[in-house]
Amino acid sequence: MENNSFNFEKYSRHLSEIEKTSQKKLIEANDGKVCWRSWGKGTPLVLLHGGYGSWRHWIKQAIPFSKDFNVLIPDMPGFGESDDLALPHTPEKIASNLADTLTVLISGNDNPLVCGFSFGGLIAGHLSYELIIRKLSPRKLILVGPGGLGAKRGEMETMIPRHSKMTEQEVYNAHKKNLEILMFHNPKKVDDFAIHIQKQNTDAHRIKSRPISATDTLAKILKKQEVPLYVIWGEKDASVGVYLEDRITILRSVNPQVRFHVEFNIGHWIMYENEVLFNEILNNIIQD
Repeated sequence: MENNSFNFEKYSRHLSEIEKTSQKKLIEANDGKVCWRSWGKGTPLVLLHGGYGSWRHWIKQAIPFSKDFNVLIPDMPGFGESDDLALPHTPEKIASNLADTLTVLISGNDNPLVCGFSFGGLIAGHLSYELIIRKLSPRKLILVGPGGLGAKRGEMETMIPRHSKMTEQEVYNAHKKNLEILMFHNPKKVDDFAIHIQKQNTDAHRIKSRPISATDTLAKILKKQEVPLYVIWGEKDASVGVYLEDRITILRSVNPQVRFHVEFNIGHWIMYENEVLFNEILNNIIQD
């Protein structure tokens, strides 16, 4: 580590270089503008970020998958560069605004692949349902460590809050520790780039996603659809803890055809902790 500071010019440059390879569009929806970034051409692959997140959660997938797909990644309403979401904050409202704007980016003949991470997995289930209503039924719905199943949350250390009186070093240390607690299994994978992304993401979020994730809203919306469903978990996902089997049981009850992939010795933010492995898993599911 070069220095314990958030003045990481090289990481800002790296993010900027990746972003410059995308097409960025702010599209008007019912509750304001949604910011989308896209890469590549072909079948639409929609990737939804997690809570306290942004498009950067998929920083290691955007360009690799653009070789074969039209990769579409929004900042969901209330996150990143998208406008705030009108109260009350509901998954239905988030999904509706996403669907309003996604239909501007894809044609009526495109049946997208929809993939969501964590809170974004919950929203992906609602977006899938919205697209079905609009005659754009997804080819596959892929959920990565999703919330919203009504299962118990894994027991973990208390996350460290940040406040204005903290030094830059203390803020850095808090983000690093929080990533180790929730997002990664292997602490050696928590690099400065991940910390830089985490700070940018958390600084820009305006929606409290955890209370929504604690409900069973995803389970309920999945009962209403028959899209091919795939779910990926890291075996060491701290948000799941010892309650993985409970989640599997819930998902099987709402979709008996659901397919699972559990990867050993990896945590919640699987697509960053081991992007080579995750990208292979996701590609295999897409090609299945």
